[in-house]
Amino acid sequence: MDEWTHCKAQDCGYGRCTGIKMLFKSAEDSHNHSLYVMELLNQYDDFKRSIDSVLDIGCGDGLDLQYWASLCDITEEGEIGPPLNINCVGLTNNIRGPLRSIAQNHSNISVVEHDFNQIDWLPFSERKFDIVWCHDVLQYAHNPMNLLKNINNNMAENSMLYLAVPSTVNVVYRQFKNYTFADQINTFTLTQLIYLLALNGFDCADAYFKKEAYEDVIEVITYKTGEPSWNSSWYELDEMGRLSENMSQIVNRIGYLTDNGLVTKWLDGNVYDYRHHS
Repeated sequence: MDEWTHCKAQDCGYGRCTGIKMLFKSAEDSHNHSLYVMELLNQYDDFKRSIDSVLDIGCGDGLDLQYWASLCDITEEGEIGPPLNINCVGLTNNIRGPLRSIAQNHSNISVVEHDFNQIDWLPFSERKFDIVWCHDVLQYAHNPMNLLKNINNNMAENSMLYLAVPSTVNVVYRQFKNYTFADQINTFTLTQLIYLLALNGFDCADAYFKKEAYEDVIEVITYKTGEPSWNSSWYELDEMGRLSENMSQIVNRIGYLTDNGLVTKWLDGNVYDYRHHS
């Protein structure tokens, strides 16, 4: 395994840097991964104009926060317009120098120090955010269900959640392969992540899911559609309208969700058929 001198565990603030290869080798590498998604979202002018607030959980060095804080409108001529001045909040358990510097240079960025593994709530009372950005963080949560529930509590109805999580269980060259990085308490499969999200009140019917073949990252864009309902079965989640037609067909055929026959879409128009890769 390659060794890198910097790891995402250190970047997000919720892990411990061990020098062992993680999903992203540096804060810049992590941000570049986020940037592709943010640039796709930036193409939707009405969407970005509707954003009043963004919460970045595990904001690391603040590079994603800086992107949202610096987002500008587009004029009718297609030129860069005035700044949208989105209210951006970063959550981390370790405010380091680069993050502090970025916050000081942007009046619309604030940073909150908070450890979601030590305190079972997010420190925002009844405040509702339009976007919650959670890039490469959920694997460090001791209780992902509680974190997703608390995220739901601080989201407005129909607001957007973005997740990027590890999926370190793959089939490579027809051989089953799994591995665990230091400090990563959880890894995820796509069907498991869909279940966790639907149980916590997130829409998986019109959501976007991306899992490339043989890669160890799952990305999700979903929306708050209701309150958590932890005791719900797959059938009940389907009746609530939280599953896509494709997911519903699989569940009603065999009683649970499997990747055999699962099809999802992504923001760029790509369609993923999971019968052909893991």
